[in-house]
Amino acid sequence: TTVVQTVLKTETLPGTTIVRTEERTIVQTAVTTVAKKILKLAHYYDPGVLHLREGLEKWIYPCAREFEAKFPEWEIHYEYYKWDDIDPRMIIDYKAGIPHDVAFLSPQYIGRHIKEGSLLDLTKYIKGWEAKDFDWSAVWKGCYPYMVPNGLHTRTVVYRMDMFEEAGLDPNKPPKDLDEFVEYAKKLTRDTDGDGKIDVWGLAFEVGPDRATVELFFAPLLWHFGGELWDPATKKATFAEEPGVKAAQFIYDLYWKHKVVNPATLGLDYTSAIYDIFLAGKAAMAWGWGNYWLLALQEKGWVEKMIPPSGEAKAIKANFFVTPTNVKAQFTNAWCMGIHSLSKNPDMAWEFIKILLSKENILKNTDAGLPARKSHWNELKLSANPVYAIWEEAASRGRPMPATAYYGELADTIYDVLAKIVMEKKPIKETLKAAQDSWNAKYAG
Repeated sequence: TTVVQTVLKTETLPGTTIVRTEERTIVQTAVTTVAKKILKLAHYYDPGVLHLREGLEKWIYPCAREFEAKFPEWEIHYEYYKWDDIDPRMIIDYKAGIPHDVAFLSPQYIGRHIKEGSLLDLTKYIKGWEAKDFDWSAVWKGCYPYMVPNGLHTRTVVYRMDMFEEAGLDPNKPPKDLDEFVEYAKKLTRDTDGDGKIDVWGLAFEVGPDRATVELFFAPLLWHFGGELWDPATKKATFAEEPGVKAAQFIYDLYWKHKVVNPATLGLDYTSAIYDIFLAGKAAMAWGWGNYWLLALQEKGWVEKMIPPSGEAKAIKANFFVTPTNVKAQFTNAWCMGIHSLSKNPDMAWEFIKILLSKENILKNTDAGLPARKSHWNELKLSANPVYAIWEEAASRGRPMPATAYYGELADTIYDVLAKIVMEKKPIKETLKAAQDSWNAKYAG
């Protein structure tokens, strides 16, 4: 709004009789401020953690600016939550009638989200989008159609090539099945200084107080023997059936029959039992090695050019092989994005998700892990690289955790029973069945 105002000013000049008249025109512009529309992003990117702060600065903030430039009437507002609180918070707020828009989410909570109705079905948005570039991995199978992955996390077995050679094994021919795997582990378990004590164990493995015990160690063996943790048809736990008994027996034997895993590591958490042990040179192989630990190997000079992902990656002192089970499947997951059911702006939320996951932007996410887009594996020449080809196979063969609304309770139950079997040497079949019956009594159906 523009206002034109004419002011007549008359004054007598000092020491004279002259009167000066001045006419001034003042133009005033009144600016009317229009409040911007708000789109909320619920995220876990803690600015106090280096790689997460970089994710904010290099990926999320620039994508927000791109969105705001494309849609100038909109503005992104940030909602920070701890990584393990964000999914429960979205569910709690849904029940309380508190809306959100875009949210970072974990596929392990997909069952609970479906049960509570806290996420929108994205089918109508994904239909006309670039889904074919994402749907090749296990993560997509575990989160569609309520979430879209922004990266990939999977696991392989890592091994020391020099220790293979010292034990008379060909470092270019890792074990192909579980029988061969155990034989390799036996040869790699060594007393290197002749004092009668084992200095290097053949394998780092975990039976510890976290969900990795179930996800990375028990579940892959259960799948090998033809079992599942949970039946989606009956909605009952099935981990104590014959395949579960065989899987638990295999784990028990690693410690007490084959004696290839240090029993002193029982009860340690995932990082302590696997990452710390392997990097310290106390184990020749480590089951369940995640791609999120590749940088640590690179910093030690055991691999080259793996982070950021490169077609020139090389194994120097450490290399990898896909989990040597019948199905070669490891737990594969990722952080995903979805739209809260109470969002008042789902169309704009999807527009922001498209910008975050665009080919130009998605690789800037420092917490993504491996590339989620299949096209990037080709463009970065990862598929043709012998080291990254192992990780690509692991990602393509990977499996999600079951979509039960009570997954947390299921995982905790299985860890507790495995601890009793391996640490306390309780009878396997009976102990598993008692735990399964107890869980089903509370949560089945």
